[in-house]
Amino acid sequence: MQCLLRGLCCGPISLLLFLEPPYFVTHLEPLEVSVGDYTTLQCHVAGTPEITVSWYKGDTKLRSTPEYKVFFKDNIASLTFNKVVIDDSGEYICKAENSVGTASTKALLTVQERKRPPSFARRLKDIEHPVGLPLKLMCRLNGSEPITVTWHKDGVQLSDDHNVHTSFVDNVAVLQLVRTEMNHTGQYTCTATNAVGTANTSARLTVTAPVFDTKPQSIDVPFGESADFECHVIGAQPIQITWSKDGREIRTGGNFNITFVANTAHLRVLRVGKGDSGQYTCQASNEAGKDFCSAQLTVKEPPKFIKKPEALRFVRQGDTVQLECKITGTPEIKITWYKNDQALQASNRLHMSFVESTAVLTILDASAEDAGDYICEAQNSAGTASCSTSVSVKEPPVFSKVPSPVDTLKGSDVILQCEIAGTPPFEVAWFKDRRQVRSSKKFKVTAKHSIASLHILSLESQDTGEYQCKAMNEVGSDTCTCPVKFKEPPRFTKKLSDTAIFVGEPTALQAVVEGSPPISVVWLKDKGEVIRESENVQMWFMDNIATLEIASAEGADVGKYICQIKNDAGMRECSAFLQVLGGYSLLHRYHVL
Repeated sequence: MQCLLRGLCCGPISLLLFLEPPYFVTHLEPLEVSVGDYTTLQCHVAGTPEITVSWYKGDTKLRSTPEYKVFFKDNIASLTFNKVVIDDSGEYICKAENSVGTASTKALLTVQERKRPPSFARRLKDIEHPVGLPLKLMCRLNGSEPITVTWHKDGVQLSDDHNVHTSFVDNVAVLQLVRTEMNHTGQYTCTATNAVGTANTSARLTVTAPVFDTKPQSIDVPFGESADFECHVIGAQPIQITWSKDGREIRTGGNFNITFVANTAHLRVLRVGKGDSGQYTCQASNEAGKDFCSAQLTVKEPPKFIKKPEALRFVRQGDTVQLECKITGTPEIKITWYKNDQALQASNRLHMSFVESTAVLTILDASAEDAGDYICEAQNSAGTASCSTSVSVKEPPVFSKVPSPVDTLKGSDVILQCEIAGTPPFEVAWFKDRRQVRSSKKFKVTAKHSIASLHILSLESQDTGEYQCKAMNEVGSDTCTCPVKFKEPPRFTKKLSDTAIFVGEPTALQAVVEGSPPISVVWLKDKGEVIRESENVQMWFMDNIATLEIASAEGADVGKYICQIKNDAGMRECSAFLQVLGGYSLLHRYHVL
């Protein structure tokens, strides 16, 4: 560029001025940092001012933020990160511009995880392990790669061989013992090392006695069959095997067969009986110790009735019936009740229970339809048993017809008869004054079907009294009574009295009587002439009073009146004289009376 200057005291001056485009004296350099570091990318720019500087990450222009700042001072361009993060990794470009040109420089920023010393996220723990089994000791590590892992036992470094394998994969360090031996007992240490540190963890391994990895199972075996127990043991040889039942040692022979082949112990009970039920234990021992395993043998006994219902049951209608039996056998026992070969179901009237080995069938309000043959069936997995009984529902005797009281004549034959309802057969007995009457010359006792009779021949005074009939069957009894007495002949307790009245006056002749009914009354006059009722004469017999009433006396009514009473036992009579007075004054009449 050329320009002209004019001075005040001289002529024109010619000046030649050159402008430089920007260029980098020092370029950006690749940089590797760790997460969280304070980091600056920096370069030195030269050229004719004024120079403008811009920063880019890839195609994205960067401006100052809280996370990073952009500076350009004294021709030094810088991009400063307070704390870099992984996402800050990438290619950064610094671009410088002025009026005559541009220049740029770039570099790669690599942000790596911060280097961490090894640490154990999961440490070793003390362990007891059975001899003969494989074992893995494992621990998990944190820390920056690469990490080197070594294993030591009691301070001596371990190397891989046929029985020891080590590995470190996915931050998990493993020491594997293919088969543990007694000499593997000791202190094991895992040591981890990287560029920034070392860590270790230790634990004690104790190799223990033999152990059962397969144990026998508890079994239920039907009576008379064989039972087998089998288990597998691991551990250092030699291993000694012992079997016992309920704490008492079992040896081969008799009903038992014992074998131990390829670490498998086997016990066979050849034929199980009731006494073979119990706990069977296998013990394995070696020089390091011993282990036990047990199983239960239950001999399944078929059901057996140790108490049966009564052989025959007579019950009263309306009563509650209980059929009860007791059963032994291996649970679970199922009880079924049958009546006449039909299975019974519980209902409001039929209750069934099976508690503490006792089966009970309860029949409420028994009726005739409940009579029949009952079977109790007990069933379990070992078999079936049953027992039976019969139930007869009977009605107690009840007298549906009783004899009427007897009032008869001496020397008469008397029959007392009653009718019985209920369930036959009945046992019938007659009593007189609480003493039993039996058939004899005097008495004939009969009972046929539901009719009971007592025949008394030629009734005498000693035969009178209270007779009782008693009927009985298996479920109850009933009684009825009947008085037997002679008929009493009629008699007068108050006889007729002589009477005098005036003509036209009414009068009544009365007598009071007693005796066995029926009593008939006849009125007679004078020489035995029977008096009949008319408009003027009325007669009646009420409440043991015999009455003859004349409404209006006449002269013809004068005479002897006879009251005659009669029943089956006899006759009595009494008499009185009726006088009819006529033609007198009232005063005279009272005088006469």
